[in-house]
Amino acid sequence: MQEEEKKGTIWHKIEPNHKYRVFRKDYNGQTFYNIQVSQKQYDGTTKKYYVPITFKKGVEVQNETDIVILKGMENLRENKNAPEKVRPYCPIMSYMIVEFEEYKSEEMIMQNAYDEFRENLNENEMVSISDDFLD
Repeated sequence: MQEEEKKGTIWHKIEPNHKYRVFRKDYNGQTFYNIQVSQKQYDGTTKKYYVPITFKKGVEVQNETDIVILKGMENLRENKNAPEKVRPYCPIMSYMIVEFEEYKSEEMIMQNAYDEFRENLNENEMVSISDDFLD
């Protein structure tokens, strides 16, 4: 019995307020998004899966963007490729992200602040000092 428990998995669910990396793929004029979810095994190893996600209409996210999910829910849609008789039994499940914010690490925040400082420094008029001022 103990061996059977070790072969099992510790399930992982998509949780709000966690950082996830969004992978975007454009295909036939449509955009598809996935996030990578890790599943920890009892033996200490980790398996990674890609879960399809959707956003509210009009929201676009670039490939490999890190986001923090604030609100989300499971979403089902009809599998149009399935035969008519089995369509109700095999829907396509995805995770719909209702509200999120882009994740910014401290390094990114510091770099952005530094870049903004340099831009503002270049926008200000350069002050020239003459040799007479130094005497």
